[in-house]
Amino acid sequence: MNQEMKYSPIEHTAHIEVRYAETDAMAIVHHSVYAIWFEQARTEIFRNNGVPFDAFEAEGYHSPLLSIESQFMKPCRYGEVVDVHLKLAQVDRLRFAFFYEIRVNGELRTTGKTTHIFTMHDKPCRRAPEAFLKAFFSDAV
Repeated sequence: MNQEMKYSPIEHTAHIEVRYAETDAMAIVHHSVYAIWFEQARTEIFRNNGVPFDAFEAEGYHSPLLSIESQFMKPCRYGEVVDVHLKLAQVDRLRFAFFYEIRVNGELRTTGKTTHIFTMHDKPCRRAPEAFLKAFFSDAV
């Protein structure tokens, strides 16, 4: 069993304008787009904390998705600006998860969760990369 670690309360909000291409004939966002928005917010939080994905990949690390969940309360529509808020949760030295809330003008539309694991050259890591640990964990290294 992996030891849970104390992590900094890292949160981030990405602001995304709904594009026409992301909607169906009724101007409602297609369900597959929410995963793309989750990824955009996740990419931003890593970059903003000094650990951009391209730097990890240059070292041979990847963080594949193990699971994704979404709960849809109300649809998002063309032209709206969605706020994709995420926070780091349920973490240990190998796995990490983010919780998401998508809001429009403060109204909750969707919640979600993604769980990831670090790999190096397509093999599971024994420990997360040092840069990740330093950026997200208070008791790292």
